Amino acid sequence: MPMNKTKMAVALVVVCGVAGLGVAFMRSPSSLSVAQSAEVAGFRAAMTANFAEHCFQAARASSPAGVADAKLHRFCDCTASRVNAALTDKEVTVLAEQERKGLTGAPALLMDKAKPIAAACRGEAGLTG
Repeated sequence: MPMNKTKMAVALVVVCGVAGLGVAFMRSPSSLSVAQSAEVAGFRAAMTANFAEHCFQAARASSPAGVADAKLHRFCDCTASRVNAALTDKEVTVLAEQERKGLTGAPALLMDKAKPIAAACRGEAGLTG
């Protein structure tokens, strides 16, 4: 059964908003120290895992029952890892700063990168619609 693109886009927006949770300890410096680089690396790992998990939950809830979990996991894992790779360390610190300020919605910075990545991953995972 085809997957509704609108529902997947909404799910991705929700996931992206959630991805910044738990990073209030980070700052937005002009250059990163070794300690800040370690924080960014830790945030990236947590963000990718959380993104993939929340994506799967949202995708499962918005997909027809006939869509295999494996396809949804492929889509979400692909999207999470590629969004992570597309973000610079500076962009990660900006996202963390937004979270620190209580802005947990999906920022345009993230959505601009996530939309084309999600579209490519959707096709690679064999999801249509």
